[in-house]
Amino acid sequence: MSKITGIGGVFLNISGDTKKLLNWYHEVLGLDITEYGINFLSPNKCTLITFDNKESSETVLNFTVNNLEEFLQSLKNKNVKIIQDIKAYEYGKFAQIEDILGNIVELWEPNDDNYKNMVKKEIDDFNKKL
Repeated sequence: MSKITGIGGVFLNISGDTKKLLNWYHEVLGLDITEYGINFLSPNKCTLITFDNKESSETVLNFTVNNLEEFLQSLKNKNVKIIQDIKAYEYGKFAQIEDILGNIVELWEPNDDNYKNMVKKEIDDFNKKL
């Protein structure tokens, strides 16, 4: 049976200098960039999309990191604006920063086992309601 296995892309409409923005994501966050945007050659283990039923909802990019404390410190050293310091949950640690155009970027260090167990339970609970 065929099924969706992850996100192929997130497409944002922004105003401002996109070349400058992409250079910031490359230079400050260390992401691989092409003329089309940010690229990953291997998929994430976990992907979460939240659909909020709000009148106005900001798009937030969420990137997984392998050591949030260390990565956040490197961003502070580059004078990146920290919107939210690290918050820890059973399924991982989160922090939020702001890119040079004021977009929110969330950084997540997942606790893979706890996250997968939590999502499996949520999927089971959802299916029971069908």
